[in-house]
Amino acid sequence: MSTPFEMIGTVEELHRAVARMRKESAVALDTEFVWEKTYYAQLGLVQAALADGPCFLFDAVALPDLAPLGEILAAPRIVKILHDAPQDLMILRRATGAVAHTIFDTRLAAGFAGLASTLSLGRLLEEVLGIHLAKAHTRADWRARPLAPEVLDYAADDVLHLPELAARLRERSRAFGTEAWLDEERSSLDSPEVTEEQSPLEAWRRIRVMPPPSPRVLSVLRELAAWREDQARRADLPRRWLMEDRVLVDMALQMPRSHEDLARVSGLSPRTLQHRGDDLLAAVARGLECPDEDLPVPEPPARRDAPFRQAVDSALKAIQTHAAGMGLDPALVCSRRDLAACLQAGPVPAASDSLRRGWRAAFIQQASVPLSPP
Repeated sequence: MSTPFEMIGTVEELHRAVARMRKESAVALDTEFVWEKTYYAQLGLVQAALADGPCFLFDAVALPDLAPLGEILAAPRIVKILHDAPQDLMILRRATGAVAHTIFDTRLAAGFAGLASTLSLGRLLEEVLGIHLAKAHTRADWRARPLAPEVLDYAADDVLHLPELAARLRERSRAFGTEAWLDEERSSLDSPEVTEEQSPLEAWRRIRVMPPPSPRVLSVLRELAAWREDQARRADLPRRWLMEDRVLVDMALQMPRSHEDLARVSGLSPRTLQHRGDDLLAAVARGLECPDEDLPVPEPPARRDAPFRQAVDSALKAIQTHAAGMGLDPALVCSRRDLAACLQAGPVPAASDSLRRGWRAAFIQQASVPLSPP
């Protein structure tokens, strides 16, 4: 059976659809994109469903500018319902320039409603509403035109049931007594930081280096990773197409000072040496010249002694037991790694230690979980 939707492909249709959405208290959203050969996702469609109205499919290929949709995203009084929201919100911010407010993420909400917070939309719809979605077009080329009718039906189905699903999940969280915690957690999605493009100087943190190197090596790696990040954004190419992580790490460890030194770095092609050599040497030099007080701080080695592991296991079990009794997915409270880091840090909370703040702190107190290292 075909799903009812309206294709939006002209500026006039776009403004008319936005005017219709402006009257709503909630709008369900999703995006379809291609993300294989570029740094940024290449948007193909934006889907929007109203609770008791039409489903719009905005053609991001045909429309010259999606900025008018930013009004809906930014409006605090309109709830934006998405499943697994952060990635879609990042793509929509880039397409519209708007920071979204008042987000209801159904994937997140499931974890406060007696379900896992990792369920796909299809699984969640089956569990809560008994609706089965066909998933035959997950690998469609969303930038190709024309899109087949069955592909458009698939796209519309991804938002059509979200308003009802969100309402049902809120009811379930209310029944479990976790609704206030759900609202606190989902309000964090309103922060601009969720969709903000990270500084290139933070790109080194996603590169794994074992064993942990010295702060000076990390300083060189930070500059090299920042250079690659900036180049990838400018060229709109995947990072790995410019340079693999292992090459950056090898370069940081060797700290080359000349083109001859660079030539000894494994994985650097002659073409890269010719066209990028000066830039790479400049990045290495910046890392070497960084003042000691500004050097990156390596993470302290994780404790692995038996008493500590037992303390982490015991705390994790207490969290899981208490969470199960109140319909809360324990994965939302913390991961084992986060719990271990919190216990190792001791009573002085780090800036990123969410276990000592907000609803998680209340949960930890209820569950009587000790957060002091053994």
